[in-house]
Amino acid sequence: MQIIPSFFIVQVLKAPLPKPFVDALESIEVECSTDAASILRLRFALSRNFLGDWDLLMLDLFRPMLPVSVRLAFGSFVPETLVNGYVRETRLLNGDRPGQARLEVVALDATATLMNHIEQPMPYPNQPDNVVAMQMFARYGIIAAPPTVWPVPMTRTVLDTQTTVRAPDIRYLRRAARLHGHELYVQPEPLSGLDIAHFHPPFTALPTQGVLSTDFGAATNLFGFNVTYDALRPTMALGVAVDARTKAPIPAVVPIATEPPMGLEPAHLRVLPPAITRPLMCDAANPAEAILQARSLANRTSRALKASGTVDGLKFGRILRAGLPVAIRGAGRQHSGNYYVTRVTHTIRRGSYEQGFEAWRNAVGLTGAELFIDPMALAS
Repeated sequence: MQIIPSFFIVQVLKAPLPKPFVDALESIEVECSTDAASILRLRFALSRNFLGDWDLLMLDLFRPMLPVSVRLAFGSFVPETLVNGYVRETRLLNGDRPGQARLEVVALDATATLMNHIEQPMPYPNQPDNVVAMQMFARYGIIAAPPTVWPVPMTRTVLDTQTTVRAPDIRYLRRAARLHGHELYVQPEPLSGLDIAHFHPPFTALPTQGVLSTDFGAATNLFGFNVTYDALRPTMALGVAVDARTKAPIPAVVPIATEPPMGLEPAHLRVLPPAITRPLMCDAANPAEAILQARSLANRTSRALKASGTVDGLKFGRILRAGLPVAIRGAGRQHSGNYYVTRVTHTIRRGSYEQGFEAWRNAVGLTGAELFIDPMALAS
């Protein structure tokens, strides 16, 4: 049993939130994802002051691009950083009757603010995308280093068009991530709070971050768990790229996903005959990039099982992180197992903490190697 209470800290410009705002704070909602920017929403109750104005709006605290962060602690004096964001917009909800007025502050992480704010053409001649990504992230003070930024094949040469980015940095990186089948997101390091860049394939082979139990008696910490299996989603890629120099056709064929299966029977092998997609590959600079696009397509379509649910955060006792696998038990032999978490929505109120999540897996059934013992749960 935890003897140290759970608590949260909201910081604005690295300083704690002023007391009037803390007293008026009703809820915190944080949405973290592996394929989109993290979103932070703070909701405050408003009341009139003696001048007839809204009390909190007398102090223009949440100015554009102001850094805001949220830290959580579960049975520890050292809180973990949940999200770092920058103020994107504020919403005044007046309401129709006294006591209904609310102020909502929306902040997004660096990928949707700092990296999408200014268009500055920059040349990156003959450099692989991971080197370009490291340079781009470094300009915004975001740590980008192995293993969170993976090396990629150097597909472009001096004979290909030189890479000159004429759009905001994040738009180029989104395209590069899709080309290589990588994820692209920024997530703070829990203890230091520094933003870490992620540009890599899904880390499905890492140890699970915990065990979620649904319909499991007293151990149940997962509610509303649903799994959707799109049985015809897995697709093989069958394309042809033309070499710009020799004009020779180069086949770009990927019949099956190259990601390791997360269950007993890979989703690609369950579809007979398999679906076939012929990608156009118009934006591939050479056949090597065309093959990468085909592989990325096969891997994305293999993730046919989509799961969602709500985790009791106080009972789970830790932060569920996007970008890591989690073990789920109690869903039957076909759908229990390891899932890769892609999106987590944290909802924090006084006395309650819920984590809604989305996850996928590319296979069905249990392999027998799953570990449904949670050491952190036993120690709590």
